[in-house]
Amino acid sequence: MRVTTTSLQKMALAPFLAGLFFLSQPTLARAGCGCDKPPPAPAAVIPSAAFPSMSVTLFNKSFKVGQTWNVSFQSGSTTTTVTASVVSKRNLTDPSGTTYTPQLVVSVPNIPMGPTSIQAYTKTASLFVPKESFTVIGMPVVVSEQNATYMVSNYTTAVGSDGTLYITLGGLNNVCQAMNFKSYLKNYPLRVDNVVIPNFQGFLIDSLTTASGYLALTPQQGATSDILYYYRHSFQQYCLDHQPGGSKAVDSADPNWHLSGTPHTDYSVLIFAIGGHFDDGSVPQAGSVTFDLRLDTKVATNGSAWWTPETKEEK
Repeated sequence: MRVTTTSLQKMALAPFLAGLFFLSQPTLARAGCGCDKPPPAPAAVIPSAAFPSMSVTLFNKSFKVGQTWNVSFQSGSTTTTVTASVVSKRNLTDPSGTTYTPQLVVSVPNIPMGPTSIQAYTKTASLFVPKESFTVIGMPVVVSEQNATYMVSNYTTAVGSDGTLYITLGGLNNVCQAMNFKSYLKNYPLRVDNVVIPNFQGFLIDSLTTASGYLALTPQQGATSDILYYYRHSFQQYCLDHQPGGSKAVDSADPNWHLSGTPHTDYSVLIFAIGGHFDDGSVPQAGSVTFDLRLDTKVATNGSAWWTPETKEEK
């Protein structure tokens, strides 16, 4: 199957670009699976990057349950203000599920992508998150269980204040079989130094330092980024466990948790925070960025990684 599109929902490249670290051959190691993932670290806002319409959670000692706060997001010269009420919820930074804290959950408004400051305030209190700590990023791109080639033109996302490139992948809650992916960026010659992969809740899913063995790279020269190979192991047991009535059925009243009281790691949206440089040594410039992407997807029917770094694609 071959697909040519400019639709963000058809771009499934996030996990591949995330693996653009310097490896000539794949390195095998361990990686955690399922809901056994490190919880988010305490912060004023979780997660630290989000796309428009995605929910983020603010934390502050001055929050009181039932209060209504104004929350202003400022990206460049654009400021948009929304309102939200403080609620008491289990704190996801404590995996015991016993800690309840006042929290302000808000949806990111439709504002320009890039470093974004957040100011929350009432008549008597305020909270400020600098733009260095939060970035509005591109909409997620949906992947499905199929063999396909995607040509995605003009994918727009953001680079944070520190030069981190963000690419978002969605739809993995509907992918239970093992999958192989292969991709690169056209006219964006990024050479990746490090990658951290949280989900949209802020859980750490993977990173280069964990040496999971699920990522491999073929370095490239010229206008094309390195080619990234990504293997996503089978999630069939995960999918079964999370069905209604399953051992890890999700609490509909608080989807961050299972009905059993343990934390739920949601794989529907992953955020790939990619640190890298160009051939001249410069790093990506903060703000909005647009490039073309190519992606090949393949169901791993034999349950093994599709490592073929020696195979070159037509650019």
